[in-house]
Amino acid sequence: MKKFTTLLFLYLCTCVSLFAQDPQFSQYYASPLYTNPALTGSGDYTRFILNYRNQWPSLTTSFVSYSASFDVPIEKYNSGIGVLYTQDQATSAGYRSQDIGLTYSYDLKLNREWRLRTGLQFSYVLRDYQFYKYLFGDQIDDNGVTGSPTREVLGRDTKGFINTGLGGFLYSKKYWVGLSIHNVNRPRQDILGGNESRLPVRYSLQAGMKFDLNGEENWKDIYSPGYRERSITPTIFYKHQGSFDQLDAGAYMTLSPVVFGLWYRGIPIKEYEIGLGNNESLIAMVGFMMGPLEVGYSYDYTISGLGSSTGGAHEVSLRYVIIPQRRTGNSKKRYFSFPCPRF
Repeated sequence: MKKFTTLLFLYLCTCVSLFAQDPQFSQYYASPLYTNPALTGSGDYTRFILNYRNQWPSLTTSFVSYSASFDVPIEKYNSGIGVLYTQDQATSAGYRSQDIGLTYSYDLKLNREWRLRTGLQFSYVLRDYQFYKYLFGDQIDDNGVTGSPTREVLGRDTKGFINTGLGGFLYSKKYWVGLSIHNVNRPRQDILGGNESRLPVRYSLQAGMKFDLNGEENWKDIYSPGYRERSITPTIFYKHQGSFDQLDAGAYMTLSPVVFGLWYRGIPIKEYEIGLGNNESLIAMVGFMMGPLEVGYSYDYTISGLGSSTGGAHEVSLRYVIIPQRRTGNSKKRYFSFPCPRF
């Protein structure tokens, strides 16, 4: 019984820590509006994107995240607008968070080499805790689960609040660096009266460079018949929220119509606590570009103390772009292709 109680306590502590953090996607450029609102409208055409992630599927409670977005570049005003929906849930713990919002970006030409995109996000978040699925200490005795109602004083099952985010993205033909800040207004997420709990601000830094293996500097429309991209793109993606931080470092290899990716997630020189290292996973990705449709799959192999028993994480991304038959005479010509990957 003592062992069971200890495991239950550790499980609840783990869940509380994870619930305080925003969901993540390994294919961060395949969820551009979630990564940085400044990336709204950064595609050449109108696009629809779906993302699915299942983290630790071999455990009793896995964490499943979904994201869907739609964004449109408005070339006449150097802008982009989009809609983003994100859902995150713990499969057996009863927790679910839904976020739906609007994003906007503006693209500013700095000089012949560099451009700057800025972005804003406004969203409404609804969290559902479903307390009837939880098991509390006063429902357990030496014989196991009693089945009696808990005597704990519980708060509301749901919590809704307004959330805001902003971002910037500086880029050229080959290089880029972006900074996004989410939960800027630090909304209250507490559900128990008198215990104020605010959502921590999430900072993320994106950076990379693109090496063209074709030996050509002239940009070609990536959707034109016969175009085949050959490139290597090293990237880094750093995230910080509350007392947690992560670094994804790796590279993409594009041999159109196939894209491969390999990353390491962790900060090996840092320990969260004595004896608790910051090595999380190795991530492998493969993507296929089939005209207007792009499909990506990635797998996170756990290298932390949790071991391979977690089942890692599976992630799938789908992107579909609406390619017009021809551009209108008033349409502006893109200054140059956006350099960051699409997976």
